[in-house]
Amino acid sequence: MSKGISGGCKCGAVRYRGELSDISSFRCYCRDCQQLTGTGHSEMFPLVAETFQLEGPSREYQMAGGSGQPTWSSFCSTCGSPLTRRSERMEHCLYVHASSLDEPEKHKPSRILYADAAQPWDKPNLDE
Repeated sequence: MSKGISGGCKCGAVRYRGELSDISSFRCYCRDCQQLTGTGHSEMFPLVAETFQLEGPSREYQMAGGSGQPTWSSFCSTCGSPLTRRSERMEHCLYVHASSLDEPEKHKPSRILYADAAQPWDKPNLDE
């Protein structure tokens, strides 16, 4: 797969591009991801932070992550589509929501995080 990747929000007002990180992609079932996406989990794709470029009206929401350190979620200011997650702990990368990718069909998570927080109607499984 090519290292370059691009994506954006539902309404098209925000676009981003960057290079894939060597860190594995994942499916996260933590409560933060559930609430930020409005579903049972998030599919996250890591990008190298220094290659990431974002254009368009976006906003960030700061919260405390599971470690207690700050994390940030960004979303389109116009349509509200979730775009990225980043944290102080992993400054060298940021994560884009797989559904915001131009080619989301290329995404296959390689691991599951926080399976114990999964809702009963969204069972952790990488085979789906």
